[in-house]
Amino acid sequence: MGKNWPSFVTKDLGTSEADEAEVLRRREVYNREMRAIIAAGGVHQDNDGWWVDDTTGELIGPDPEIERPRIEVELKRARPFREAHPDFAASIDRARKARGRPRVEAPKEAVTLRLDPEMLKRFKVAGKNWRTKMAEILDHAKL
Repeated sequence: MGKNWPSFVTKDLGTSEADEAEVLRRREVYNREMRAIIAAGGVHQDNDGWWVDDTTGELIGPDPEIERPRIEVELKRARPFREAHPDFAASIDRARKARGRPRVEAPKEAVTLRLDPEMLKRFKVAGKNWRTKMAEILDHAKL
């Protein structure tokens, strides 16, 4: 087999009816060329639906039956994911809510504070959790 595999390029096309017809025409040509390669042998299909050259292991192309452009009629029938699969969407939402840190009744508030560099250095010497120690000292000061 040669290295001249069929290609399916549409980046030069727009969204007009003529361009959509050209996409379908190019898809037909691609499908015909792929089917000829498949019929000639020397290729196999991997688990992802890609055709692979048996001698080189080179990916040739996707299965013509599963990879094709969607036509306008199909796009108009398409529905949003949440509408098409409400149960699955709800399970994804539940899984997202379960992730991360649990909510705290009184979360700590981030502030900006200007300190003397020497004082800051003394706290940082205490180690990785110097901020916690600073908060404890301020809490014990009962200001």
